[in-house]
Amino acid sequence: MVVLGIVGSMRKNRCTNTLVNEVITALKERNPRATEKIIHTADMGIQPCRVICSSYCIQHPYCCSIDDEMADVLASMTEADALVIGTPLYFRAPPAQFQAFAERLISMFFFQESKGSGNSRSPLTGKPCGLIGVAEYSNPQRILEYLHDFCTVLGMHPVLLERFPYLGVAAQGEIEMDTTFQPLERAKDLAAAISASL
Repeated sequence: MVVLGIVGSMRKNRCTNTLVNEVITALKERNPRATEKIIHTADMGIQPCRVICSSYCIQHPYCCSIDDEMADVLASMTEADALVIGTPLYFRAPPAQFQAFAERLISMFFFQESKGSGNSRSPLTGKPCGLIGVAEYSNPQRILEYLHDFCTVLGMHPVLLERFPYLGVAAQGEIEMDTTFQPLERAKDLAAAISASL
């Protein structure tokens, strides 16, 4: 089993990264033969979507005309058995680098599935993914909803929790002090839910 973690924070050693790794560690405890790979969107040279080249997306299933690291990231997502995707909420949206990553994937999938031949199945269909949303002051539920929509558009299967906040792991402020969302406890719940979905 291969687990891919995608960290959308611009700060590599803070809350989002910690929680993604907590989920992956708990998953590996349940599946000792599992291997992991972590991608930090802050390290990727992914350009924003240009949209004007949508005809390329239509004619080339799940490919993009922009020559950067996006193809490698999509290949890693396709090869993984499960994903753990986390991003913080910066100024009412995810960080710009994560947003460029999400925008590119959504564009590829949207144009292919709305105007393509219909013969190509999404390489991410049904792929289980656990979601993590972090906010310093505002409600992290907003970023969980963003991630849920993102994964649904890509045909993935966002794994839900049986307890609040349901869509995934949420955290507000310092994760060790967060008694409202209880992110460290919910990280273990999310790992269990992902493992059960495989």
